[in-house]
Amino acid sequence: MDLKEAAQQIGVHYQTAYQWVRDGRLPAVKIGASYHVAPEAVEKLIAERLTPTPPPTRAQVRDWDSHRERLERLLLAGEEAGVRSQLDRLAEGKVPVIDICEQLISPVLVHIGQRWADGELSIAEEHRSSAIIERSLASMMTNPPGRPRGTAIVTTPPGDEHALPATMATAVLRNNRWITHHLGTQVPKTDVLKLARDIGVDLVILTVTNPVAQPNADEVAHHLEAHGVAVLVGGPGKTLRQLTDLADSAVRLRSLEQ
Repeated sequence: MDLKEAAQQIGVHYQTAYQWVRDGRLPAVKIGASYHVAPEAVEKLIAERLTPTPPPTRAQVRDWDSHRERLERLLLAGEEAGVRSQLDRLAEGKVPVIDICEQLISPVLVHIGQRWADGELSIAEEHRSSAIIERSLASMMTNPPGRPRGTAIVTTPPGDEHALPATMATAVLRNNRWITHHLGTQVPKTDVLKLARDIGVDLVILTVTNPVAQPNADEVAHHLEAHGVAVLVGGPGKTLRQLTDLADSAVRLRSLEQ
């Protein structure tokens, strides 16, 4: 059968089946301009997909490359249910959210962004991938049991519309037992300050993706610090692990000062 028929039988998008052909998961022969697949190969793949496997544990995730390849394939095919299933299974296996974000999500999105910059993907495909990830992270926005480390606000400065870094920062902080108020993007400094005072935050975190917004981030940070509010400003090259370490250090320092 041709690859389109094979994809329909398996129950996936054509692009997913095509990617499986490229990475060798689905054997196929190219005849003319199309790929053809043996029915036995389709049946074998269907059986593999129906076979339940236990969720991976942190110790078992030694091959992040295969997870990255699968996530990118699902994102580019627009298979949101598959993306959610992959991320949920990692979380169920007690893989820390920070590892899921740093080892899986961030590298895949960087690669997709590079492919867009190289003209391989459309802006629609790139944006769809980011939107799927942002929605899929919702299930990880929970605080585990235990005494909260502190209270934080996460947002972006005016001029930075990139919501995903702030969403990932929120997921990681909550998983690290921070009470985290996620404000979305581009909140004015006066409003951030008012909320920070109203709820008594320990820290405000500004994520910066667009370098043009860096001066705005510095302005917001100076404004908040002038009123006694601790601030951390993220940016390209700064990791989520650095964020959690700095956030914990900021809270310890604040406790000593008080």
